[in-house]
Amino acid sequence: MDPNSTYLLEIKLLGNPKKVRKDVRCFCFDKVVDSDTTNLKDLLDEITDMYPPGYLEVAHVQYYDADLKSFPVVNTDQELMLMFQKHIDSKVVHMFIAYSDPSGCYEPIIEWEGYPSNSNQFSEPTIPSSSTQANEETSTENPITGNEHVGVDEEGLYLKINPVLDLAVVACKQKTGLYSRG
Repeated sequence: MDPNSTYLLEIKLLGNPKKVRKDVRCFCFDKVVDSDTTNLKDLLDEITDMYPPGYLEVAHVQYYDADLKSFPVVNTDQELMLMFQKHIDSKVVHMFIAYSDPSGCYEPIIEWEGYPSNSNQFSEPTIPSSSTQANEETSTENPITGNEHVGVDEEGLYLKINPVLDLAVVACKQKTGLYSRG
């Protein structure tokens, strides 16, 4: 392996939050990879072969970005290469792989003990400029000024609904449990 493109991945493997034991937060292991020959699918396949997920569980990849103090999600090979570029000086990447149900909504990691994050910091409220205020006012105007007093639930009462005249009805007869056109 080329020493300039070799990275140490310090991986924290998190189980499915619905099925994981409460006394174990994560499983940690290290992996050395070559950024020139690694793609996201092969990397995930290697890790899921070593540490298989549960039935139908999906692996999600994130890493810690010390500059932004955040945990970006990695979904593509380009995002994986960006991850390597951000850690070119240290050659060490703190990576998180979380298993979750495909039917549920994945909640990305926003903070982790031992890693400073921006989620704890409160931003000062911003005062919009006069040019943005004018745009907001015109976009939120009610187009029908006569219905200005009407609530959202009542707006449907004033719509003119035209009856549907072209309705085709097909009768079906029942024959031995099967339906057929008659």
